[in-house]
Amino acid sequence: MMTEKNDVKSKNDDGRRESLPPRIAARIKDLLSSRPQAEIASIIDVSIPTVHRLTSGASPVTLGKLLRLAEALDTPLEDIFDLHIPGSNDEGGIPIHDVSFSAGGGAEIILEGKSVQRAMFPVAWLRQQFGKIDNLRMVRVAGDSMHPTIADGEWVIIDLDRTSGPGIFALRLHDQVYIKRLQFQNTRVLAISDNPSHEVFVINLKDKADRDAFQVIGRVVWTGKML
Repeated sequence: MMTEKNDVKSKNDDGRRESLPPRIAARIKDLLSSRPQAEIASIIDVSIPTVHRLTSGASPVTLGKLLRLAEALDTPLEDIFDLHIPGSNDEGGIPIHDVSFSAGGGAEIILEGKSVQRAMFPVAWLRQQFGKIDNLRMVRVAGDSMHPTIADGEWVIIDLDRTSGPGIFALRLHDQVYIKRLQFQNTRVLAISDNPSHEVFVINLKDKADRDAFQVIGRVVWTGKML
């Protein structure tokens, strides 16, 4: 008796299934660390335990799911697999903005990222340190308000994707651009200088004028200095 072959695939069957190599599973786990697993499970149409198994390399995954996962993470598939053509993309350029942190207009320049100058770093190192690299900016700090953590004239890298949590940030306040240590509280934000001789700025989040005057540009994630 002949049996009829069923050629209809389930909606989760996007092709050949392969378990992820440990290196790729670790990469995806790192990328997923800031996203709720329930959200990822919904996007790629699997259960939450399956998401956990995927990141441990214990569960097979189809190319279709990998593509949807890359889209959900806003990360190119080649970045997940760390695929680079030698000689063509071994270095990544970060836009350089030599703007004064006491002059207005600097926020827009940094956010746009349009610069003829770029700081070149190994792509593998950038991705290992920062994950996504498209929204990194390099700027020079002016003034001693963050001394001794960041010195006058020192270059720093700002990640525009990181705008919350404790840390040192580039911010706009009343059309001026500053580098300050931010403390986010329930109804206010404190902009603190590491140099105690400088005043603390208090942004009242209940006040519309203060809210409109305040913008977090990005977190300082790297500083470069001579030893």
